[in-house]
Amino acid sequence: MSLELLLIRHGEVPGIDPPRFRGRMDLALTDLGKVQAHAMGEWVRDHFAVGAIYSSPLSRCLDTANAIATPLALQVQANLDLTDCDYGRWTGLTHPEAAARDPEPFRAWKHDPGINPPPDGETLRQVEVRVMGALHAIQRHHAGGCVALVTHDAVIRVLILHLLNAPMSHYASLRQDPTAVNRVEVRADGGYRIALLNSTAHLARAA
Repeated sequence: MSLELLLIRHGEVPGIDPPRFRGRMDLALTDLGKVQAHAMGEWVRDHFAVGAIYSSPLSRCLDTANAIATPLALQVQANLDLTDCDYGRWTGLTHPEAAARDPEPFRAWKHDPGINPPPDGETLRQVEVRVMGALHAIQRHHAGGCVALVTHDAVIRVLILHLLNAPMSHYASLRQDPTAVNRVEVRADGGYRIALLNSTAHLARAA
């Protein structure tokens, strides 16, 4: 029996446009984010047989995850390792504000966030280690079926780059919209196949 993974970004929160380093800030979904989450939950229910749901413990992810869990009578399982990247002293700042405060660290982070952290924050390699640890633990508990992971833009991009064996310097080449759904098939040999990327087809329902 094969395992299907759904990597889902949370709905809209303040600080997405213009972008801020949100990180570990516990932001609530906006009204639009709640509508997006509801539409995504219905779309996932109609297209996938989700049997388990894991989420970052931050409320924007838990509330999005509950949009899937509630109609399926499932319990959302919070996993600390699915939390957003720690942006250190850039948390809450816009990119221009971070660049003005720390010009050299910001240039280094933009060049390769895999090895260059924000001051007092995490590198994407550190994010990769903890998130892949969480993914492997989840895989050990689920030999088959469909499992949803509701998490953050940065976490999903890091996961996808890892699964593609691509360098973290390509981080900015990937896009993840609010409530985007990504489908990953776990092959019998332990490898991965990305079958759906940044799908927001469900948002047609929310228009």
